[in-house]
Parts: sequence; C-alpha cells; structure tokens
Amino acid sequence: MIKLSMTLAALMLAAPLAFGSGSGPMSGGGDTGGMTQAPRMTPQQMAANSYNAGLNHKKRAQEYEDKAAAAKDDKDRAKQLAKAKDQYQDAIEDYRKAIGYDVRAYQAMNEMGYAYRKSGDYDMAVKAYNSALAVKPDFAPAIEYRAEAYLALSMFQQVKDSYVALFGKDQDQAAALMRAMEAWLQTHQADTTADAKAFSEWIMERKAVAMNTQSLSTNNVHAWN
Repeated sequence: MIKLSMTLAALMLAAPLAFGSGSGPMSGGGDTGGMTQAPRMTPQQMAANSYNAGLNHKKRAQEYEDKAAAAKDDKDRAKQLAKAKDQYQDAIEDYRKAIGYDVRAYQAMNEMGYAYRKSGDYDMAVKAYNSALAVKPDFAPAIEYRAEAYLALSMFQQVKDSYVALFGKDQDQAAALMRAMEAWLQTHQADTTADAKAFSEWIMERKAVAMNTQSLSTNNVHAWN
C-alpha cells in the first residue's frame, strides 16, 4: 500500500484550521445562533480523506480476492471476484475525487492505476500511471505497476525498458517486476510467437544477471567483515 506524502499526512494531523466565514458545504452557512462552526477543510485535507476512502475499498477488494483464491467451486470464485471488482470501482471514484481536490496527488493517480489494472482495464491503468509519473517521474512503484499493465498488453519493449530503469534505481521494485514476468512465463509457455519467445529468453537472461549481481553484492559485503 502506498503511503500518503509527507504533505498530505501532515495535513491530516494538523490542528483545526481557523473558522471560515459565509456559507459553504463545510461551514454550514447562515445564522448559527451563536453555535460554533465546524472548521473548513482545505482541498488537500479533502483529497487525503478521499484517498484514504479509496484505500479502504482496495483493502476490501483484496479480502474478496483472498476469498476467491480459497473458493472451492467456480461459482463462489466468480462471486467473490465480482465483489472485488465492485470495490475497485468504488476505489476509483474515491481516487478521482482526491485528484479533483489536488491535481498533484500522484499517490491517488498511482492507486487509481492499480484499481484499473486489477479490474482488467489495462489501457486506463497505463493512463493513470502516466499521470502519476508526470507529477513525480522517479516514483518507482508507478513504474513497476505500469510495467505490469504493459505486460498484460503484450507491450514487451516497454516492460523491458521499465525493468532496466528499475534495476538501476530500486532493486525491490525490480524484483517485484521480475516476479510478475516469471508468472507471465508460467502462463504463456504455449505462446510460440516470435515476440513472446524473444521476450521469454530476455526474461531468463535478465534473471541470470540479477542473480549474479546479487551474488557479487553479497560477496562484497562479506569481504568487509
């Protein structure tokens, strides 16, 4: 789960803001008869609220996915997956609200991409990840998630470029993408097209490089002990 930025997190913990004046959805408006008005929320606070609501839907969706994985028959599995998809759609709406309040909420854009990808809408997922990376180009989780969407779309060159970029800057995210590519290998063994075969060979080559790099790193650490 992607954490809120320091800015959004701080806003959620900030002291109450000064009371607003006039009417509005957050102030109550009109004559309060001496009653204390509720503090007006900033757009960033409303964005944080919507973002967190989306994360709650994501959590419930993942719980339904776990139930689907443990289902004993296809009917129950399909039922649980349908519930998960509904939760992801609700999450998308919350993330959209968050972005409406804060157009630079790259975390919400990234999570929207995740929800679209898990719902099977890979094109929209890529667009959401691109939006997040337009705000924060070095956001490694979005690079990795987008690469998984590329993988589902058989956009192999984009997957390769993403992996190489991650391998040089974030080993954990590179490893996550490698696991996704290995899973792809398992489900596409029967794909004998030239592009799929070449990509499969590339995955095995990169896996060997990663293992050798990890081994060298371990040996270098031991040399200093």
